[in-house]
Amino acid sequence: MLRLLTLVVFAYVAMPVTGYAAATPPAVNPGEEEMMQQNIPETVNSTARVLEVIDEGVELDEMTQVETEFQQLRVEILSGEYKGQEMEVTGNNYPGSVYGNSNFWFEEGDRITVQFQIQDGEILHAYPLDYARDFPSYILVALFIGVLILFGKLKGVKSVITLGLTIFILFQFMIPYLLEGYNPIWLVLITGAIVTALTFFIVSGFTRKTFAAIIGTVGGLGSAAIISAVFMGLMNLSGFHGEEERMLGTMVDDFPIDISGLLLAGIIIGALGAVMDVAISIASSTEEVKRNYTKASFKELFKSGMNVGGDIMGTMANTLILAYVGATLPLLLIIFAYEYSFEELIQMEFFAVEILRTLAGSIGLVLAIPITALISALLLGKQDINEKQGTSIVIGDREPDA
Repeated sequence: MLRLLTLVVFAYVAMPVTGYAAATPPAVNPGEEEMMQQNIPETVNSTARVLEVIDEGVELDEMTQVETEFQQLRVEILSGEYKGQEMEVTGNNYPGSVYGNSNFWFEEGDRITVQFQIQDGEILHAYPLDYARDFPSYILVALFIGVLILFGKLKGVKSVITLGLTIFILFQFMIPYLLEGYNPIWLVLITGAIVTALTFFIVSGFTRKTFAAIIGTVGGLGSAAIISAVFMGLMNLSGFHGEEERMLGTMVDDFPIDISGLLLAGIIIGALGAVMDVAISIASSTEEVKRNYTKASFKELFKSGMNVGGDIMGTMANTLILAYVGATLPLLLIIFAYEYSFEELIQMEFFAVEILRTLAGSIGLVLAIPITALISALLLGKQDINEKQGTSIVIGDREPDA
């Protein structure tokens, strides 16, 4: 009953906030209005199936004087306004050249995406754009949800619910308000607080463990935010360290985004998941000690939490570092290919940003450990553990239904 009440209460609290964000009309976009006034063709993408490869070969691009491959295809449109229609499209590849973003050689039966340029309701041009990847993506999502539910049972279902709410809040609350020019740091902190509370309360209910994990997460994220803000100033970081940030900078008239604040917000939201993981692990382990040794004192519980945190610390810090390395791997390969020295790298803004992103998040993660251990020990030190814990795994002397 308590868990059901938890879900109802937090749905009641969260839905007005996210609903208001979803209902807020987007800011007026002068760029779009100007394009409409100039009657620039509209670009629309649809999925299609290749029915026949009509022709293919090699030709010389008159503009670039580069030898290109071409394919003329007959396709059936599978989605959008032109669904069910058959038409011919022609695409070009630039093999071995920097002129092409990517090369595709389609075969009969392939599901692809087709891009239309439409003006006054008529198709001016249509060409194959890429492979269609929607079905494999849906299958992967279904597999992920299935694994969660299969091995997590009730908690797996709760995990799916919290994941859906997190995605909903990010895309209906945080990102729209970022585009409208609201303060990125406050937006991310509010988003992080809502996501943290929803996740922990839905998965674990209103328990001392949950409150300890929430406080530990907030403390860790707050530490990461303060450290990031201080060192952003010391490093004189502008936020324009990548291609995406520069593109946003060119859109400042349409979307008044604080780029430097966006950098700090990205650091905070990037560390949120790892800090939450550490906090709930420490709080859960401390509660388990109290459950199995009811006479455990504050000092013993705090020491147990710190011992568990010590084991978690190294692997979780590595998790953050490896995640950031994976995201920037192509860039790192370019750096090593051009043999930049460390003295050169350390002066570059993009490299300083990655150092700040990795280490500030890791420091916040580490500081979440003693904060969570301290709060857990304070809340549990003089209390008896009576509530049952729903789980699909039987450990020690727990009863199967516990």
